[in-house]
Amino acid sequence: MQSSMIFTLAGLAALVNGHMKMKSPAPFNPSALNNSPLDASGSDFPCKISGSYTATGGTTNSYALGSKQTLSFVGQATHGGGSCQVSITYDTTPTKNSKWKVIHSIEGGCPAKGVSGNMGDSANADDPYTYPYTIPSNIPAGKATIAWTWFNKVGNREMYMNCGALELTGTGGSQSNFDALPDMLVMNIAGKPTTLEGYDYAFANPGSSVEDNTSAGTVATCGTSGCTVGKTSNSGSGSGSGSGSGSSAGTSAAAPATSAAAPASSAGSGGVFLTKSPDAATPTSAAATSPATSAAQATPTVSTGSGSSSGSGSSSGSAMKGACSPEGTFNCMGSSFQQCASGTWSVAMQMAAGTSCAAGQSTTLKIAAIGKRTARSFKA
Repeated sequence: MQSSMIFTLAGLAALVNGHMKMKSPAPFNPSALNNSPLDASGSDFPCKISGSYTATGGTTNSYALGSKQTLSFVGQATHGGGSCQVSITYDTTPTKNSKWKVIHSIEGGCPAKGVSGNMGDSANADDPYTYPYTIPSNIPAGKATIAWTWFNKVGNREMYMNCGALELTGTGGSQSNFDALPDMLVMNIAGKPTTLEGYDYAFANPGSSVEDNTSAGTVATCGTSGCTVGKTSNSGSGSGSGSGSGSSAGTSAAAPATSAAAPASSAGSGGVFLTKSPDAATPTSAAATSPATSAAQATPTVSTGSGSSSGSGSSSGSAMKGACSPEGTFNCMGSSFQQCASGTWSVAMQMAAGTSCAAGQSTTLKIAAIGKRTARSFKA
């Protein structure tokens, strides 16, 4: 009982360091690859390359143009799922200036489907969920690097990235077809905008190869300017504009309230990571300019429930929605809880079986086994 409770809450509140690693494609030097996310500073972007980990060793993934492949993982700290992308660069030793292009996007349910937190605590167990994708048939053959990136649904706002050596075989592709693919999205590191806690993420420019596992009401569309609650229309054209604003005119008007919690990002294109913006322009989005959005998020409101809170909700035990502070605050509803992350209340998440938490808001989540007096507290 105790271990089940701890493992579940660890995934939801980001209290453990055991995460996920890419199994297929084979990563660079798998014995030296740790399972942590990219450093928040961006110092090990791309591919976790740093002083102790380099783009060497491991098995070269030899894939024919147009072939079907499978993305798979090792680990059980799935953090409620999230969204992933598979990208390619023709740099065999990627750098911060490498041009990454997306060949497949998985929106929601990656690297696990229907899992509210973690599947367990083993860093070495195979993830039972796998994801098919196809190597484009019209891009150049040759040596390259393939990457998996992941934005987790619950826990700290993080970006994961593993890479492996790639050799593409075949003929008939062109550089222009590669250049037309979407740019790999970079978020949550080095001052880039942050994803929203508790949502599945649709990509503003996912490309034409997409696996959609999102559910209505729990999806946010994310691009280089940040995330917007709701799902805007994607063109699927793979234009590679990298603007993060979506390429279909007028689609954002139908989106629900947006989040303005993301900080301004550094400008960049082609998946290139720039530590400084090349100009003084700051990306903007409908989220930052909509008066209706600001009004909607001015104060938190109570969603369905019997509590009588007016919005401050200090001890109501009711689910909250909208803006919140301070960051990290827990809101417990007994059999479920949510957390204030990136200035917005997360979706409600179930407690581990046989446990409950003390109702109300607090900087600690007080957990007790049902029917027992002993309790554990987790700090935000």
